[in-house]
Amino acid sequence: MLVADTLALPMIWGHRAYLDRALLRTVPPFTPVSLALLVAGLVVGGWLLGHVSPDAGRLALAVVILVFIAFQVWRGRVAGRPAEPVRAWKGLPAASFAGGLVDAWLSTGGVVIAMFLTARRLAPEQFVAALVAYFLATDVLRALTYAALGLWTAATVALYVRTAPIALAGYAAGMLLRRFLASQRMFRAAVLILLAVYAIALIVRAALAR
Repeated sequence: MLVADTLALPMIWGHRAYLDRALLRTVPPFTPVSLALLVAGLVVGGWLLGHVSPDAGRLALAVVILVFIAFQVWRGRVAGRPAEPVRAWKGLPAASFAGGLVDAWLSTGGVVIAMFLTARRLAPEQFVAALVAYFLATDVLRALTYAALGLWTAATVALYVRTAPIALAGYAAGMLLRRFLASQRMFRAAVLILLAVYAIALIVRAALAR
């Protein structure tokens, strides 16, 4: 979470011009109902984090990633269709609760929200602005949830200090990769392949641990 927020700050700054009230009303937790459901999801996810084995969590994370890949492949087939009108209520409650639950448990609630926003077929700049705004807002709530559950430790901060420089290097490498892969289709395929490899690695690791 801390690493993701470190990367999110420059992204939200670069897309600040696309943040407006109309957009945020379609993204958790910027409406009262979505905030309440997101918090409920965070509480349930935090409980799962402390009571479900790490191997089960890895398998669940792999499933979430594979579902996301399948969704993105489907999205590619409907990319030419016109965008639908965005209604604040449509799908927002379910996405809010599911995003909070997966975020607190597996730190990948953004996958749920990404699928939710992708279904709306927003412009790329709006999509990035909405998704990063979700990350930053919900991570504040998630930090409070973790504190209430006693999950913040010195080891967590030490891990962040070790991994943040690597994540920043990966961020820079990803920006360079995007420049070299001028075709959006090629870039998207490369990202999906990397995600598939990661999901398979999680499944193998969980299987070997058993």
